[in-house]
Formats: sequence, C-alpha cells, structure tokens
Amino acid sequence: MIPYSYYAVLSSILFSIALFGVITRRNGITLIVSGEIIINAAMINFVAGSGGSEGMNGVSYALLILIIAVFETVAVISMLIALSRRTNSTSLQKLKSTRG
Repeated sequence: MIPYSYYAVLSSILFSIALFGVITRRNGITLIVSGEIIINAAMINFVAGSGGSEGMNGVSYALLILIIAVFETVAVISMLIALSRRTNSTSLQKLKSTRG
C-alpha cells in the first residue's frame, strides 16, 4: 500500500506546475490544460484520502468534479472558438481589442 504522503507530494507537484502554467502563459489552450491539471491534483487528493476508509466518498466526489470539469472545459473552448473567429488568435491579450 502506498502511503498517503506520496499522493500528497504528487498532488502538490502537479498543482505547482499547473499554477506556474496559469500565471505565466497567456494562450487560452494552455490555460485550459493548466486548469485541468489543477483539477486532477484535487481529484488525486480526494481519491487518496478515501483510500483508507471503506466508503467510496472520495471517488464519488472525484467523479462529480470530473463531470463539472468537462462542462467547464466545453464552455471555455466554445468561448475560445468565438474569440479565435473574431481575432484569428487564441491569445487572451487580444480580448482587450474586442471591447465594444
């Protein structure tokens, strides 16, 4: 059995990498990928936390988070498609030019 601390370290590393991606990148697709990695880090914590108990609470929370993340990703991708049709780019810096 793998100790919970290993899962916590893995989750922290994934969260740190994704947070760095969110802070430093301005491309919409990169932000979506970084956001998904953050969500996966949270799901690892839920599943690993429920590993010691007999219930499936952590797994059911992780599935709920996964379903919400899919809907969120679809909504953001549709907004990025609308942005790319208007500006011919997925860069979020171009949002300032689309006011009005």
